Amino acid sequence: MSEGRPPDPLARLGEEIDKARAERVRRQPGVVDRSALQQGLGIELVVAIAVATGLGWAIDRWLGTRPWGMIVLFFLGVAAGMLNVYSAVTGISGPVGYRRSDKVDAGSKSGWDDEDY
Repeated sequence: MSEGRPPDPLARLGEEIDKARAERVRRQPGVVDRSALQQGLGIELVVAIAVATGLGWAIDRWLGTRPWGMIVLFFLGVAAGMLNVYSAVTGISGPVGYRRSDKVDAGSKSGWDDEDY
């Protein structure tokens, strides 16, 4: 029945709007792909553990304290990796001593407090 009719222009317009919205969300600079973020955080955690455990293994071979150096540094690597992931997720990545004020004074254009100098 509908083979001889031209396509509905409103339906076609709706499809084009949906495509444009999906493309805009994909290209929007503030939108982060969650799977890439999760992979990055997972890799950061695993690398911190692997590096610390490797250093512990090397220290154990050098000092002959097997397996204590590897065990201690494994747990320190877990703690460091979890701290890295936590700071990445919460956005705590500023330099040490930097504290942004919520309110910017009229005389100061920067986010620094007077105490920071």
